Order: sequence, then C-alpha cells, then structure tokens
Amino acid sequence: MPNFTLKTAALKSFLLILMIPLLSTCSSYKIAYDYTPPKTKQGLVCIQQSQSQLNRCNNSCFYQYQSCLKTSQNQAQKKLPNLLKEYPLQLESWLNEREQYRRDLDFYELRMDLAEARRETYLGHCMKQGTKKSKCTSRHAYISLMPSVSRPYFNKGRPIKPTLLSVTNRTRAQNCSQQCGCQASFRQSYASCGGGVKSKKVCIKNCN
Repeated sequence: MPNFTLKTAALKSFLLILMIPLLSTCSSYKIAYDYTPPKTKQGLVCIQQSQSQLNRCNNSCFYQYQSCLKTSQNQAQKKLPNLLKEYPLQLESWLNEREQYRRDLDFYELRMDLAEARRETYLGHCMKQGTKKSKCTSRHAYISLMPSVSRPYFNKGRPIKPTLLSVTNRTRAQNCSQQCGCQASFRQSYASCGGGVKSKKVCIKNCN
C-alpha cells in the first residue's frame, strides 16, 4: 500500500511538470528574424548594398509619413465646417431613433406582459380540468398565446461633435501609414545575396 501511494504521488508530480508549459501562457507575440551572413565576399558586398537600400527606403518612408501628417491636417481643416453643419442633423436623427426605440420597447414589454397573463389564465383553466401542467403547457393553444415578436434593438452610439483634432486623427488613420514594406524587401534581398533569414516568435507580453 505505501508503494502504491508513492507511485501515485510521483505520477501526479510528473503530470504537473508536464502541465507547467501549458499553464505558462503568452498573450502577445511578435515575429523576429535571425540573419546569417553569406560566406562569400561577393555576398557580403551584396548585403551592404541591400542595407543601403533599406536605409533609403526607411528615410523615404519617414518623409512620406511626415508629409502625409501635414496634408491630413490641411484636409481636416477643409472638412470640418461641413462636418459641423451635419452634426446637429445627425444628433437629431439619433435622438429620434432612440425615442422610437423606447416606444417600441414599451409596447413590446406590454404585449409580452399581456400574453403572459393570458397564458397563466389558460393554464389555470386547463389544470382545473384535471390535466397535468406539463400537458397544458405543451398544447398549441398555450404556446400560441405568446406572440412571435422580436425584442427591439438599438445599439447606435451617440454622435460625437467633430473637432479639428478628431477629424485630423481620423484622416491620418485612413491615409497615413509607416508600413512601407522596407523590412520585407530587405529580407528578400538578404536571402538573394546568399544570406540566411529565419523567423521566430518572440513573446512580448505576459511571458511566464
């Protein structure tokens, strides 16, 4: 009996050790790359040229992004007057829709309450006749008393009055990007020069 207990404890400990990697979770990853330079002189020269192309691409991307930020602010300044004119109409429309939703909800709840009251009345009469409750509630007459209507739904957020900052940020998010594909082009060029490129997952958040 003691041997069996020891074996059981050992098995539990072994299973616990196996489960630790599963319990240690990482909530966020990024992809990193390992670079192995080519062995030939010609390949190393090729890599230097690829690095120069990467630098030019990054610089061009940076200036394009900065230019886009300025252009977006100018565009936002032109858009803002019309957006401010549209805002009161949008707000009024939203208020009307919300009010209609509240009326529809009140009417829906009233119908459901009346239907439930009729079902209770029917159930009482049915059971007075000696019928079991389960049979009464399964009858078509009982089921049909509940109207087949859907609960009203309204999930529109209240319109927010536009500002120069909010319009500028939205325009920038739509038009400006710092992703120019420079790194992807460099990796492709690096590999064509004879170098090695390997990707790997690297945990960056909640790394246990």
